[in-house]
Amino acid sequence: MRTSLSWAVAALVPLLLFQTVAEAQWTWSPQTGRFINVKRLPKETPELQVEFARSLMMQGDYKRALRETEKFENYYADTEFADDNQYLRGEIKMAQGDHLAAAREFQQVVTTYPESELFDDVIAKQYEIGDLFYDKGQANLAKRFWRPFKKRPLRRAIDVYAMVIDNQPFTASAAEAQYKVGLCHFTLEEYTEAAYEYRRVIEDYAGSDWVDEASYSLAITYYKASLPPAYDQSPSLLAVTAIDDFKARFPEDSRVAELEGIRGEMLNKVAEQRLMTAKFYEKRRKFDSAAIYYEVVVEQFPNTPAATEAAAWLAEHGHSKRWTASS
Repeated sequence: MRTSLSWAVAALVPLLLFQTVAEAQWTWSPQTGRFINVKRLPKETPELQVEFARSLMMQGDYKRALRETEKFENYYADTEFADDNQYLRGEIKMAQGDHLAAAREFQQVVTTYPESELFDDVIAKQYEIGDLFYDKGQANLAKRFWRPFKKRPLRRAIDVYAMVIDNQPFTASAAEAQYKVGLCHFTLEEYTEAAYEYRRVIEDYAGSDWVDEASYSLAITYYKASLPPAYDQSPSLLAVTAIDDFKARFPEDSRVAELEGIRGEMLNKVAEQRLMTAKFYEKRRKFDSAAIYYEVVVEQFPNTPAATEAAAWLAEHGHSKRWTASS
């Protein structure tokens, strides 16, 4: 008998506790004419609600903090603290390590609240996220062993920097972001895309502090894209043009000497390609066509090994002009 009574009491206690908790959570609301769940209500003011969600984030309770920002949207979406709440969502995502989602949450501040005083803070956070992705992408590529999606951080950096450019077009901040987009493509060895982005810095942000870096990087990009003499030498010629432009713009820059060496290397490649074309026609006994290309080598690429060889051929074959490598 005592055993049965003990079991009955044990079963009744949880029910009483549940009823007590339930009664504490639900209360009668004269305004709505129904019971409401107090636990689901926000704080008394929108400011307090934002600060409550922020306090949860500071404690590391990110999931609950996000739920509280959602609660704000349900009750206080049309108040002056709405942009603060949206910005807080980005901060929570950053604290969770979900940086791409954070960048998108920050973007919503600009998109939904274009007059927000948090605009500059949003740009700063997006820069920070873009740089985090870029640094992670570089670290991934530096590792010799294969790993899946090792290039993904760089592509995400491009997406985030693009947000900055769209948010502040034709500003100093956009110029830097534009340059960094080119840098990401360059790191990915996407040289065509990198050159395009660097040219945008030079053309669209001509007065910015990033023109010298973009001009130098453009020359290096074409250099990296150049091919052996047997192939198309358009990138080599573009590299020469970019180097000449850099020298004209920034003659005192310490990198001019480095670029001069690259320029000579590129000219040698193009001269060698033209010399190969001359030999091609010579081999097929089309001597007039061969002579034209030998003359091109001597006239357009003097002081190169190819020019010396071309001048010797022209002299040996009795052309009217006495060719020399430096003529």
